[in-house]
Amino acid sequence: ANLTLEWIGAIPGKRESRRFVGDYILTQKDIVEQRTHFDAVSMGGWAIDIHPAKGVYSAAPPCTQWHAKGVYQIPLRCMYSSNIDNLFLAGRILSASHIAFGSTRVMLTCAHNAQAVGMAAALCNENKILPRHLIDGKHLECLQQRLLRSGQHIPGVAACDPLDLARIATVTASSALRIDALPDCGDIAEAVTPVALLVPCMAGPLPAITLQVDAITPATLRMEVWMSEKAGNYTPDVLLAAEEKFVAAGKCLSVEFRFDVSLDNDCHIFFIVKPASGISLHMSKSMLPGVLMLWQSMNRSVAKSAVQSPPPDSGIDSFAFWLPVRRPAARNLAASFSPAIECYGPSSVTNGWARPWCGANAWAPASDDPNPTLRLQWNSPQPLQTIEITFDTDFDHPMETVLMGHAERITPGCVTSFAVRTLEGQDLAHIDENHQGYWRLSLPREVFTNGIEIQILGRGASPPAIYEVRCY
Repeated sequence: ANLTLEWIGAIPGKRESRRFVGDYILTQKDIVEQRTHFDAVSMGGWAIDIHPAKGVYSAAPPCTQWHAKGVYQIPLRCMYSSNIDNLFLAGRILSASHIAFGSTRVMLTCAHNAQAVGMAAALCNENKILPRHLIDGKHLECLQQRLLRSGQHIPGVAACDPLDLARIATVTASSALRIDALPDCGDIAEAVTPVALLVPCMAGPLPAITLQVDAITPATLRMEVWMSEKAGNYTPDVLLAAEEKFVAAGKCLSVEFRFDVSLDNDCHIFFIVKPASGISLHMSKSMLPGVLMLWQSMNRSVAKSAVQSPPPDSGIDSFAFWLPVRRPAARNLAASFSPAIECYGPSSVTNGWARPWCGANAWAPASDDPNPTLRLQWNSPQPLQTIEITFDTDFDHPMETVLMGHAERITPGCVTSFAVRTLEGQDLAHIDENHQGYWRLSLPREVFTNGIEIQILGRGASPPAIYEVRCY
């Protein structure tokens, strides 16, 4: 009686109909616990998004959305039928429980799964085998490595293609960016909400961090250092250390925090500033790969509070949400580090990770480098026919869909123009107006060379970065 029909989709689609069953059924625990699967070929990350069965007439809340602390693996066994030997399953017919389906059903996850299924089908055709046979060791490794080469990210699975000549090259660069300072841009924000600077740090002692602040009255400023319990997550759930500093009244004050913390592995660290009455934090417009400022806040589209508080015995974790601000309003905390963090070394382009994952995993040149160049050199001439490069088209900020629009025409960290040549001086490619994250060069015939160099000629507003280089 109180509803008005405003819009009907041109093509009606059921969110969930009959259940398709594979050799494995993805469940809530796979998502919440982020379980590891030997045959992982894809990933998901959307909330467990459940609507009441009675639809708009239900007295229950129209939607409940419960989040995991990070992305999760999706195994190949969910992508083929358990009783029809030659049938693959992708999109919304993935083998998943009703609850898990609330997360896997979204279109980008469906597309990610379909990428895996398409590659799997091609391998089945090549080897004259059925889908279930792909979980055998050699076929599975081949599938995972082909997916990674095509740009697929599989959480926890690193690239190790034995045919990739870049893996046996010595990688050097004209320079490497260091995180020594995020310069003050003049903007300030009151310290009324917990705020964090998320920084890729190297194994070993944690550097000291200095903030720039204004204080209306004398106050105590507290900083805490957190990390994620699970590798690859970006949810602070392990407290490493905390320090409080007295701040006298004044403007542009430098406040240094030192922590007796040593990291066992490269990872992202949260430097969290707690709310402090009368304190304002200075901001920076400097954007670096893998560095991000986060606020303890919520996205009203998918959460009702800045802290997830699920019902008792629901099997869902309780934790705080930390979100970045979209550009162009995005900022970082104005800060300096001592010693500088050296996380953008040239060897990052062959370490098996093509995006920020347990570290920066990117080479970026120093800001004052007049001729940024990356070199790969072999001990003896190698036959080279294909070169593949993964550029930084922004893995740090939310870019869920083109429908939402983006602040820039050029992604800030993207290499817009570059040249590729052999170390003997033979030009292989000169590219202008690049906007792609993945670039591939296929030469008409093999070139025997001692190595290649990639020269950055143009870039966006932020330091340019290269995540991966492959050679075949």
